[in-house]
Amino acid sequence: MRLPSALRTATRAMTALVALLLPVTAPAEAPAATGHHALVVRTAAGPVRGAAGPEGSRIFQGIPFAAPPTGALRWRPPRPHAPWSGIRDATAPGHPCPQPPLTLLPDGGPVLPGESNRTGSTSEDCLFLNVWIPARTSHSNLPVLVWLHGGGNAYGAGSDYDGAALAARGVVVVTVNYRLGALGFLAHPALSAESSDHASGDYGLMDQQAALRWVRRNIGAFGGDRHRVTLGGQSAGSADTCLNIASPTAKGLFHRAVQQSGSCVSDAALTPLTLATAEQRGTGFAASIGCTDPSAAAACLRAAPVTELIADGSGASSLWGANTGPRVLPLSPRAAWAAGRANAVPVLSGSTHDEYRYFTALRVDLLGGGPLTPTTYAALIKAQYPDEASAVLDTYPASAHPSPNLAYSAVGTDRSFACPARGDSRLYSRRVPVYAYEFNDPEAPPFIPAPHTPQGAFHASELAYLFPMDSLRPLTGAQRRLSAMMTGYWARFAATGNPNGPGAPVWPRYTIDHDGVQVLAPDRTAPTTDFAADHRCAFWQRHGAS
Repeated sequence: MRLPSALRTATRAMTALVALLLPVTAPAEAPAATGHHALVVRTAAGPVRGAAGPEGSRIFQGIPFAAPPTGALRWRPPRPHAPWSGIRDATAPGHPCPQPPLTLLPDGGPVLPGESNRTGSTSEDCLFLNVWIPARTSHSNLPVLVWLHGGGNAYGAGSDYDGAALAARGVVVVTVNYRLGALGFLAHPALSAESSDHASGDYGLMDQQAALRWVRRNIGAFGGDRHRVTLGGQSAGSADTCLNIASPTAKGLFHRAVQQSGSCVSDAALTPLTLATAEQRGTGFAASIGCTDPSAAAACLRAAPVTELIADGSGASSLWGANTGPRVLPLSPRAAWAAGRANAVPVLSGSTHDEYRYFTALRVDLLGGGPLTPTTYAALIKAQYPDEASAVLDTYPASAHPSPNLAYSAVGTDRSFACPARGDSRLYSRRVPVYAYEFNDPEAPPFIPAPHTPQGAFHASELAYLFPMDSLRPLTGAQRRLSAMMTGYWARFAATGNPNGPGAPVWPRYTIDHDGVQVLAPDRTAPTTDFAADHRCAFWQRHGAS
């Protein structure tokens, strides 16, 4: 994704150096001017100097919100960052959290949006956030959006996202790093034994909540309103937002939520494991890097080189997820809602029309050697859904789609994204206002070449309309108008809990009885009641996936 022009050259240079953060200490005297109209802002830990952005906005990058989780702090809850003297430089991103490089494309480019996954990262000093402040304004209590990046809880960084477009709408945007992979989600009996709540894992969620506590304490200095904080994310960041909604330790830290293409409630989504299952998987992981002695496992794990801990990138998204052991998540999300213990805040939630085409392109077009045939499509369905393959193939026959690739994509879209998003809306709407959407631009600029799988409105395609980014082609005039409409909706939701406002098509509140979803497309922005039928949600509900 493209940062504002004033920082682009410096940011690329930093990326080439694995985003080394170079703190700068100024003379000890207090800065001449601080506040949300200045380039120097005083935080609780010390002042930071940001940079001027486009049209009078300001950008602060690489601000630490917790102590580096290194050495003895590896696999422990985040601790407060020590104060610093002088003015800390905040004009370049901090390190992404440790992750392997993700360069599967023939040209070595990333298969996810953003820069952080081009080279990977091995620095555990990574708990940084970035703040975009709107241009000088008479308002000092602006709504705040805290954004959690996607990447399967294994890749990505807050600095992959450019908050300029939403800041231009009057929102203070905060993007966050959090621990990933084994460092963020490993559960192990030895780690549980040394924990005060006799559980382990979920460190990534704890980091996210530490960032929210930093926002509560500091965002007023940046012009933000600590009482109007929206937590949002896409893909794994959306699923983590869903988990934070269910977390008792997140109570009061945010007041609205945005979930984009990621659920934690449906069995087909990123639901948390039990502690026992997570510890079993963690024990297997520890053994794979030579930590087999139960009495010495914790010390062995903390002594392991970070490169060994991030080596298994291929299985990270399935191996590393939340569990319901630590006090940060004592109940599954569905149980928390049933018990009335979820954080009942207004929610804006949705998915894209062709989510799974992106994954089909990766699996089939780029890595599979060619397009699916009706025979290989059927074999793939039988391998993935052995107990219900016949029903899936009857519901999604290859002959009913333009190609077997698109039939396979429809299965994955409906089962893993569209119907779980609808399931979340149905669950949440019993207690809170919900605004459901489907992004559907069939000509959305693609991230990757996919000769056999037209990408359509693929997974993450809506991000280019909310956060300026590089893509294979720029937005057209109609797409820019859709982008303006969407950033307006998101900004009004962050401000009031309701996306509606003057000049925008009415977005009705979701209800179970009406089952309406707002379509966001260049040629149509209006509610539809055809979503559930289009994505065969009744079928997937019978098969436990929505």
